[in-house]
Amino acid sequence: MSCYIPIRNLPKLKEYKYQSEDRSLLTKYFLKRFWIEFEKIFPLWMAPNMVTLLGLVFNIVALAVVFYYDPNFDQPSPSWTYYFYGFCIFMYQTFDACDGIHARKTGQSGPLGELFDHCCDAINTTLSVLVFASVCGFGKGLLLYTAQFATLTNFYLSTWETFYTHRLFLSEFSGPVEGIILIIVTCCLTGYRGQDNFWGFELFTVDLSGWGLAPEFDSYTVDLLTFSMFGAAIMIIYNIYAARRNVINKLQDPEEKKNANLGLILFFLYYASVFGLVFLHSQIFHQYATQMVFSVGATMAFVVGRIILNHLTKQGFPYLNLPMVIPSLQILAIEILTKFYRFNYDDVIALVVYVGMGITLATHGCFVFEIIYDITDYLDIWALSIKHPQTKKTD
Repeated sequence: MSCYIPIRNLPKLKEYKYQSEDRSLLTKYFLKRFWIEFEKIFPLWMAPNMVTLLGLVFNIVALAVVFYYDPNFDQPSPSWTYYFYGFCIFMYQTFDACDGIHARKTGQSGPLGELFDHCCDAINTTLSVLVFASVCGFGKGLLLYTAQFATLTNFYLSTWETFYTHRLFLSEFSGPVEGIILIIVTCCLTGYRGQDNFWGFELFTVDLSGWGLAPEFDSYTVDLLTFSMFGAAIMIIYNIYAARRNVINKLQDPEEKKNANLGLILFFLYYASVFGLVFLHSQIFHQYATQMVFSVGATMAFVVGRIILNHLTKQGFPYLNLPMVIPSLQILAIEILTKFYRFNYDDVIALVVYVGMGITLATHGCFVFEIIYDITDYLDIWALSIKHPQTKKTD
């Protein structure tokens, strides 16, 4: 038995009941019908979790193409790659939507499916950020870190909100539906127009002459990429406000509200340590950006996985998570190893980055395997195949 599910909480798995509210008009009038028809390609003997996993493979392949053509996320790629990225992201969304339909059809709905789905979504979040970074030409720098922060903030907030409201809420414009469709469209437009022509398209110019700045700063031209990042920032602020409002309105006890806010505070403190690490050490900021993105992604995948698990097993909110202190420990380790022990700075940076990434990936990997073993063993099911097929009822 792992340390993540106490024996006394295992029976709570059988009380699982999925609750969600999807207000998306795009889903209601278009995508839902497509998903129902598309789901028919999956045979009844295929496990729903396998559908989820196969969907994740599409984005893994897309990322492999990115690393081949544009490992630094700053060079235009062949036009077909952008169409391919859009296709892969669309297929992931489709498979991710069909796994629930397939689970109900085969009678395999359960807590493992929800947990497995969220774990794959958490991994896909980071993969998609890297793919989209190549589409936009972010490069290894501030835009890449900001894009991951925006994406993970939305994902964490959604999970945090679900933990306290006991319902997954998708608004009229949500990341998993409209947000992904928007990314797919921009991938296709980038392939059609070209990266520089599309994202560098000048929208308008802001007159700054009255601000008393230097002559070279008299005006600022806003291109599509800048405008998109500004719009994303507004959406993040609104999502933080909306998620917190929903949770605070749901909770009645002042102490519960305080504890809920602590979950948000810890997330932003963690990210403050991440930005502190990369801004203090420019070598990490640029040269090791990809490794840091993987490290942060694995950390948040682990944290979000624990939140979902504790929600399913009716445990308290998981405030303490070892990977979340790693950036702070990395800052401290660099100072000690370079200033007290006089080790080579470049060697220390490489060591600290790779050790941190290794710990986060290993922690998340062990977490996934342990909880899958515990849940499958207790519920007498298999993770990637159907152990007890649904039997047809006869009159």
